[in-house]
Amino acid sequence: MQEISTFAPSKINLFLDVLSKRPDGYHEIQSLMAKIALGDDLKIAVEEAPQTKIELKVRGPFAKGLKEDKSNLVYKAAAAFFEHFDIKAHCQIRLEKNIPLASGLGGGSSDAAATLLALCALFKIELNSKRKKDLIKLAAKLGADIPFFLSDDTFMLAEGIGEKLTPVKNNLKDDIFIVIANPNLPSPTKEAYEGLKLTKVNKSLTNNSKIDKLVSEIEKGCSLKKLSPLIYNKLESSVFLYLKEVQELKEKLQDFGASAALMSGSGASIFALLGDHAKAQKIQATLQAQGYTVFLTRFWRASL
Repeated sequence: MQEISTFAPSKINLFLDVLSKRPDGYHEIQSLMAKIALGDDLKIAVEEAPQTKIELKVRGPFAKGLKEDKSNLVYKAAAAFFEHFDIKAHCQIRLEKNIPLASGLGGGSSDAAATLLALCALFKIELNSKRKKDLIKLAAKLGADIPFFLSDDTFMLAEGIGEKLTPVKNNLKDDIFIVIANPNLPSPTKEAYEGLKLTKVNKSLTNNSKIDKLVSEIEKGCSLKKLSPLIYNKLESSVFLYLKEVQELKEKLQDFGASAALMSGSGASIFALLGDHAKAQKIQATLQAQGYTVFLTRFWRASL
């Protein structure tokens, strides 16, 4: 069997506005997504076979509650790959789950993208322009966030339902530390969107200006001080109503002096951007002592 090991970075949303609900049930969004150097590990082994057989094993600190059958997004991604490229094989996947489930960090989507890319590498499928577009379409059918994880870009502007992606040049210095805290509660995406009161047009226009400014500042390599007032997440207004623990966690981070604190995606994780490593370590230790799941990481770069 041929084997490959790969890393699946998670993400945070520095900006997330929900513009409208579409007739198909999806929501039109505008988001600035950023990959972070915290993620899951996958090991995939394949050999050609008369019929396709996929075996998935999940281990790691957050494996509990994650099924190993056809309902798993990694399994779905592998099955979609073999069908799309008309390949039959025996495929063994080992997933080390280091990212909490339903945490707003995109773990499942990243795992699915990493699976697609690893299988392309194993079967020596060169991703020319057409094949990459086809792979993005395939990924989008599996989940709206998956196309984002198919690229090497740290930052991307996501529009539509998340499938319209524009790379954002990363000129930020490597002196921003990210504390991610989770209250050990899941925050289902469906409930977060269903609880929304959608913004009026004038508010969306204001936010549109805000995200343009945020993109511009990242491309200019601005200071953390300039980033802080520009970050935004519309879903906080929904999630904080039924998960008070998430709101309390954000307030704690702000009380600790983290001016740039925000819920990621549909929660329940809250992240804080800090320019002082010692301060970030202190916040991490304090929150861990209080029983939260806490990570200290940085923005992910493809060379990592």
